[in-house]
Amino acid sequence: MSFLQQSILILGFGSIGQGLLPMLLKHFSLQAAQITLIAADDEGADEGVVEAQQFGLSIKRISLDQNNYATVLAQHLQAGDLLINVSVDVASLSLLQWCQAQDVFYLDTCVEPWAGTYRQGGIAASNYMLRHAALSEAAKPYLSVGVNEDGKETERGKTTAVIAHGANPGLVSHLLKEALESLAALRGISHWASWAALAQQLGVKVVQVAERDTQHSNIAAAPGHFYNTWSVDGLMAEAWQGAELGWGTHERTLPVDAEYHEVGDGSGIYLQRHSAELRVRSWVPAVGEQQAWLITHHEALSIAHLLTLPGDDIAQPRYRPTVYYAYSPSPIAARSLQYWQASGYQPPQRSQVLRDELISGFDQLGVLLIFAAGTALESGKRWQAGAYWYGSTLTLQEARQLGCHNSATSMQVVAGILGALSWMQQHPRAGVVEAESMDHREIMQVARPYLGQVAGVMTDWQPAGGLQFQDFVVENADAEAGVKAVMV
Repeated sequence: MSFLQQSILILGFGSIGQGLLPMLLKHFSLQAAQITLIAADDEGADEGVVEAQQFGLSIKRISLDQNNYATVLAQHLQAGDLLINVSVDVASLSLLQWCQAQDVFYLDTCVEPWAGTYRQGGIAASNYMLRHAALSEAAKPYLSVGVNEDGKETERGKTTAVIAHGANPGLVSHLLKEALESLAALRGISHWASWAALAQQLGVKVVQVAERDTQHSNIAAAPGHFYNTWSVDGLMAEAWQGAELGWGTHERTLPVDAEYHEVGDGSGIYLQRHSAELRVRSWVPAVGEQQAWLITHHEALSIAHLLTLPGDDIAQPRYRPTVYYAYSPSPIAARSLQYWQASGYQPPQRSQVLRDELISGFDQLGVLLIFAAGTALESGKRWQAGAYWYGSTLTLQEARQLGCHNSATSMQVVAGILGALSWMQQHPRAGVVEAESMDHREIMQVARPYLGQVAGVMTDWQPAGGLQFQDFVVENADAEAGVKAVMV
């Protein structure tokens, strides 16, 4: 029996949960009676209650913490059931450990800690360390016991638990593989030993997850208010965290406030400044060059790990590009970030996720492969330095036509979730995995119909000076001008 024929608990019912519910019922032909909704607070409560009631459901208001999560989960889930975690301030690691031990399927869209951990700051609260802890669960001996045809007990693989699989992190890692394949075809390259070997062969020095959200409403931003097209708490948490990025082998100078990690694969660095305080030059097809916030994200580390060619010493790989998330949020979210930073990061007096209030715009989300000039050994084709953007451009109107209660942003996340759930059906005993370990063709086959236009665009754009990280960093005066331009 598929886990989608059993009970499903959706933990968290903000903009993503609300956008997911109707798509989950439609795409997998589920019955509403299979689904339980648990949410902790009143963010979007009125909209959430109305939507749940449309499907004959109600929302259980329960705030999970270290003391009660196991009891609450046990009341709603048993072996073979599914937990979809789209909450904030609930530790993914704790949920993951419980689900693995109880033979319950698990999926989340990012790896979260318990409430208050981000505010403590430091490397312990970094995405690098959260990812490392979650993936460490893959090595633990939670093994289910089955019975073969002879009646003898056998060990099966661990129940599938997919971590960090929404739009980004998640979907963008599959877009990355399609981008590399597409660029390889343009270069006449048909054989490669690994994704890292292909990226090296293509001369890729920097990978940006480059996104621009232009969705807007008639609501005016104001000091003390925070608006966003997806979770307010989620964006504030990411913007507060220390900036993180995968660190490339071509980089000559480490930022003065950077720290390496002492555990794991060493693929990323951590900067002693908030993500909200670091802006970089980027490029998307809609506008060309843009200024973006370097927002700390799981995929900066997971993609860097995927694209690493190891050396004799783990600290000295043969090849790795620099990888980070370059985000230009919606105009009102950009204003909100600026006001919040100016307030000294005080909690906003009012916050709101905009959905029905949005009137037009799009979300353009993809990967930007920035490469040096080179020659393909296989075909002899030469190319000039430049960049290749590949990704999804989804309009607000398209998102609303595809599924009710969605914006362009939430639909891209939902597409990643639907793709991952479909993959989990086909791979029920894969243990703990993230996007890079999954077959991108299987995911994209399901996700693509929900992503608007998926295409690649070549450009000769590169930042002035070179491809060192510092060449992308926007200094303070220029950054302020860039934010004002986004706000127009």
